[in-house]
Amino acid sequence: MDALDKAVKGAGGVTALAFSLGVSQSAVSNWRKRRRVPAEHVLSIERTTGVSRHELCPDVFGAAPCGNATALAEPVARAPITKAALRARLCLSSDGHLAKVLKLPAAEVEAWPEDDRVPALPQVLQLLGVQEQPPPVASAPEDPDADRIDLGIHAA
Repeated sequence: MDALDKAVKGAGGVTALAFSLGVSQSAVSNWRKRRRVPAEHVLSIERTTGVSRHELCPDVFGAAPCGNATALAEPVARAPITKAALRARLCLSSDGHLAKVLKLPAAEVEAWPEDDRVPALPQVLQLLGVQEQPPPVASAPEDPDADRIDLGIHAA
């Protein structure tokens, strides 16, 4: 059984895995047929099923260099993270691999300073498991005349 088959079994079937990833059932079936998982879905599959990213996509993640195949098991706080720390957390060896996972141009990722924090791009936040906070909903203003309305009902 290959890694994607393990992930499908761990998720409870093709339909369940597809639903958890927000893709169609046929997309997952096509991945199984081609024996290739797109890099942008690997970390979600790992979080959902526990199947290692190194098994699912070795061309991007390679062998498990960290000794811990599920380095992203728990989300990090919204604290700044450096490019070097992000690569280490994801067990990636190069900026090119990081760019591929983030779906960004390699030149853009290479331009980030090694020991400065990475930009808080949606891809980075999603990768780290940080949920975007929705903007607060403005409540309707209170009616200043609410206590002045006389409905003609009086206690006897």
